[in-house]
Amino acid sequence: MGFKTKLKDVLIGTLSDEELLLLPRGFQTIGNVVIIKLNPKLMGKKKKIGEKYLELLPSIKSVYLNSGRVKGQFRTPEKIEYLVGVKNSIIKHKEHGVIYKFDFTKIMFSMGNLSERKFLATLVKEGEIIVDMFAGIGYFSLPIAKHSKPKKIFSIELNPDSFNYLNENIELNHCENIITPIKGDSKIEVIKLSKSGLKADRVIMGVFPAPKDFINEALTLAKAEGTIYHYEGIVDKEKYLGLFNEFKEIAERNDYKCDLLTKRFVKSYGPGLYHVVFDIKVHKK
Repeated sequence: MGFKTKLKDVLIGTLSDEELLLLPRGFQTIGNVVIIKLNPKLMGKKKKIGEKYLELLPSIKSVYLNSGRVKGQFRTPEKIEYLVGVKNSIIKHKEHGVIYKFDFTKIMFSMGNLSERKFLATLVKEGEIIVDMFAGIGYFSLPIAKHSKPKKIFSIELNPDSFNYLNENIELNHCENIITPIKGDSKIEVIKLSKSGLKADRVIMGVFPAPKDFINEALTLAKAEGTIYHYEGIVDKEKYLGLFNEFKEIAERNDYKCDLLTKRFVKSYGPGLYHVVFDIKVHKK
């Protein structure tokens, strides 16, 4: 029996037949918290519905309602509301052997990117120097540090909330000797790293929307023998190469050559729209 069927069964008598049909099919689990979305017609009974999630999911301690969007420069959740259970939005979420501590009412955590967080770590070779330009709370830096053998990861983050949790997560995962956190704007901090003589084996540009305005700075980290860039965005699946060509055109203007190694469609964002990741090798012409 599916979860929605179980949820409907325990809400018979509380919800009308019409309301029962409007119950959500899924939910998001982060740590021991469930986050649900509800049809506007169910908002008057949101707490009763939340109580049934706790009843059906014994390992869950809290239920929250997401009724907003992700907004702003820092992609902050717009409206996440406490419903029932333990009221504490600061959690520790364990994934792929990595502990992520954060406040999910202030910081977005996409469960749909799980496969990419795991996969990227498998690409890293021993001894690599990596620059993570939009590190957040350590989404990519932590699994790479834990499961690969990089020499050093420079993790840059501008959002003060995310940066504070990045520092905590580095300690929680015992990665202090591998990850160097840098608070600031990647446009500025990448240039500082480059001027200090740093060249990277791998540069991670994992942020939405696609960070076109940061490509020029990112290219200053390229090694003569080649650096791999992970560049991503949302594309029309039939025209996905347009995003790669955007990167390539800027690189060529800076006298670099680009080779598209691989692409990955991570998840759907709507009819025909997909989150895509490109692995691009860049070297001087």
